[in-house]
Amino acid sequence: MRRPILLAAVTASLVLAACGGSSSSGGSGSTGGSGSTGGSGSTPAATTAAATTAAAASGDQFGGDVCSALTKAEVEAATFPQGAATFDSTDTQKDATTGKAVVCQYLVVFGDDPSIVGVAASLMDDTEYGTRAEASLIAAPEALTGIGSEAFLVLPAPSLFEVWVAGAHGKFKLLAQSKESAIALAKIAAPRN
Repeated sequence: MRRPILLAAVTASLVLAACGGSSSSGGSGSTGGSGSTGGSGSTPAATTAAATTAAAASGDQFGGDVCSALTKAEVEAATFPQGAATFDSTDTQKDATTGKAVVCQYLVVFGDDPSIVGVAASLMDDTEYGTRAEASLIAAPEALTGIGSEAFLVLPAPSLFEVWVAGAHGKFKLLAQSKESAIALAKIAAPRN
């Protein structure tokens, strides 16, 4: 009984953290596997406005497809506290104004458990990127080197790690359940156009 509650709490935390700065629109665009858990909920007007600005400001980030930030193999190679993961599908959160996907949640399965968000990539604008100190609730953001032109490790909640990246193609954040995976995946995604 304890494991399903823990998985539900981690899933909720990942979804909430991944949805920061975007509006939800349900599942879309599976890149492999089957079954997608649709996004739900709504965001305050301020974060919806930030998502709109992020979508406009990010234009060509990841070739216009936030889900191309990472591949199935890269997500499966990440380190998860629950053990080895199998990629299931992707789910996007779309900007309410433009309809453009600004968040991609990479859903994974552990054994026979239902899909949960294993990794998430979110487009950001300059304003949201500047809020990293406020978003890092556990400790001050840690500056990282070798990722884009500037990067910070942000800790939005216990056991959640985000790398906020500024690079030639725009700004984004990448969320994972381990620090090592968040950093490694951000390094992979940063040079992609």
